[in-house]
Amino acid sequence: MTIYGPGGVDVRDRRRLHPGVLALVAVAGVIVVAALGYFVFRSPADPAPQVPAAASLPAVQVTSSPAPPSESPSPTAPAGITTGTWLVTPADDKDSYLVADDEYAAMSDEAAPLTVVAGLADDSCVSFRDEDGDYLRHFDYRLRFDAQDDSDLFRKDATFCPEDDQPAGTVRLRSKNYPDYFLHRRDDDSLYIDKPEDSDDFVEESSFSLRSPTDS
Repeated sequence: MTIYGPGGVDVRDRRRLHPGVLALVAVAGVIVVAALGYFVFRSPADPAPQVPAAASLPAVQVTSSPAPPSESPSPTAPAGITTGTWLVTPADDKDSYLVADDEYAAMSDEAAPLTVVAGLADDSCVSFRDEDGDYLRHFDYRLRFDAQDDSDLFRKDATFCPEDDQPAGTVRLRSKNYPDYFLHRRDDDSLYIDKPEDSDDFVEESSFSLRSPTDS
């Protein structure tokens, strides 16, 4: 038997939600699902790339190139003879002097100072210059005084090298470019470069001394 209440409304209709509420619930559900989908399915952000620490480079060591070994300075005068202004005399005759006689070298009793300088062709040897600036040199073996020129031959002709192990106060001089020849005083007091003779006379005739001009 059916019992009708007031107004004839079925009691089951009271349990039904209002259509507006249902719509709100549906929209909320859609929003929740969409949000979940976004958070679940979105691509995760790539992590920021790690910048590797710069590799530490070895410190550059600045090294200076080693200084070349310093050369020993050339002597201003070789052993046994000294640069400066001198009177050149035979070792056995202090009253005779090496001088310029016109263009030739000769021995004279009139003193004339010569300037001894480092050798033009070898600064371990010597050269001789007179008061006019001309140099003692050999030409065709004879010694003479000539104006300097720039030739290698002249520099060698005008360079004389002292012989080692001479008695104190004396010097014997070899030709730079004819090392077997010595500055030699001949009997007529002319001067040449000559090869040594096997005699004591040659040693005496090729031995000289240097004296200060104030001693003359």
